[in-house]
Amino acid sequence: SRVEVPKVDQKRLDSLKCDESKPLCVIQVRSPASGARAEARLNGSRTVRDLRDWIVASGMVGAGQGFAIMGGFPPKPLADEGETLDKAGLNGAAVSIKLS
Repeated sequence: SRVEVPKVDQKRLDSLKCDESKPLCVIQVRSPASGARAEARLNGSRTVRDLRDWIVASGMVGAGQGFAIMGGFPPKPLADEGETLDKAGLNGAAVSIKLS
């Protein structure tokens, strides 16, 4: 069986591009495969669901692959996908991806 390598979806990433005139939220995201980090730059008014979309669009996780975004210490899943990134306290935070 072939393993599908996640691909970057530039069109999807462009749709999540931040508006520089609004407050910015910078989040360090750790890859589940290599442990490498990527920086998500989204507006604070975006939601946890938008961060999830960014993770998939950036190629860190394959489309259709189940995963949880883990934040805080000790790490726990960010369960409310409708919560804004600001309200979730993610500006300047580091999150990790736990594959399911």
